[in-house]
Amino acid sequence: MATTDSSKKKPSSRRRNRPSPRQRLLDAATKLFNEEGIRVIGIDRILREADVAKASLYSLLGSKDNLVVAYLERMDEEFRQRWDERARASSDVDSKILAFFDMAIEEEPDKNFRGSPFFNAATEYPRPETDSERRIVETSLNHRRWMHQTMTSLLSEKNGYDSTDQADELLIYLDGGLAGARFTQTVEPLKTARQLAKSTLGAPPADYSI
Repeated sequence: MATTDSSKKKPSSRRRNRPSPRQRLLDAATKLFNEEGIRVIGIDRILREADVAKASLYSLLGSKDNLVVAYLERMDEEFRQRWDERARASSDVDSKILAFFDMAIEEEPDKNFRGSPFFNAATEYPRPETDSERRIVETSLNHRRWMHQTMTSLLSEKNGYDSTDQADELLIYLDGGLAGARFTQTVEPLKTARQLAKSTLGAPPADYSI
């Protein structure tokens, strides 16, 4: 009569479908960094949240700083995808640019008004001392450069001339709206920022003459 060996049982479907250790590390880091900040979160807490051994972290990513970079790269990629979906559904340049404000208005309440994770990361490393810390700041800045370049390209095509200054102005509105929303814990500053941006976009071009 055949016997069964419990040690040879197939793994449960739950374990088979479990995300990879790298995915679990990123999921845990994203949750903790977004909710509480980066430097305040110790690596042991991330490991507990992810249910991953420390050896796995170092073999997969090498250090906490590298995990921070991977987290920021993931946030950037997801942000660009969300904006791109909105932009492809928009028929004009103004709507594509205002999508940046609309995203903030919709998403900030669910984020407890913590603002841009890229701005937050950069401010946590005001004087980066190591190469890995400089990579964190550079990754944060890359997101803002993409936003500025995207706005500048759209505006330059619309206006027919280099519109870097107008993109600067619109980003300042967005920055101010996010900062105000964080202080007031409401979306009202972001709505004001959007209205200012809409007025700026609707103004005559700089070379317009009557």
